[in-house]
Amino acid sequence: MTISTQPSKLWLLIALFGLVGLAVTTYLTTNALAHTEVGCSLSGCNTVLSSKWSKIMGTPVSAFGMGTYAIIMLAALHAYQSPIDDLRGRQIVTGIAGIGVLASIYLTAIELFVIKAVCQYCILSAVLVVLVAVLVIIVARREGPLWHRIRRTEI
Repeated sequence: MTISTQPSKLWLLIALFGLVGLAVTTYLTTNALAHTEVGCSLSGCNTVLSSKWSKIMGTPVSAFGMGTYAIIMLAALHAYQSPIDDLRGRQIVTGIAGIGVLASIYLTAIELFVIKAVCQYCILSAVLVVLVAVLVIIVARREGPLWHRIRRTEI
């Protein structure tokens, strides 16, 4: 594999996934704050979104998702516009995507095994953050410096 000296265009795709995730979580947060039901092709969305698991200290979980996706989008745009050895945006996307994947695994398990209902928007958000994580691994390997930094910290 050839290591590129230019930022990968995949950062733009990561930013796009961040924008889509931001739109989805904004929709969910808006409905949660307005106490309205969401339009859903599955029967479980409103069950999930009105469960005790849908808030953390009174704040909709989707609001944390909004922050997650906004940071992913902005940091990915930073990564695209900066030299590949400027790791700030790249590390932020990597860390936030990792946390997002772990949170999505936890919340999806809660949906399936505790609430016993599925929300299509929650699943879409989980898929988006997993795609971001996979793309980060691909782009890190292509660009080099971030991949070497990640590999150096492994034990």
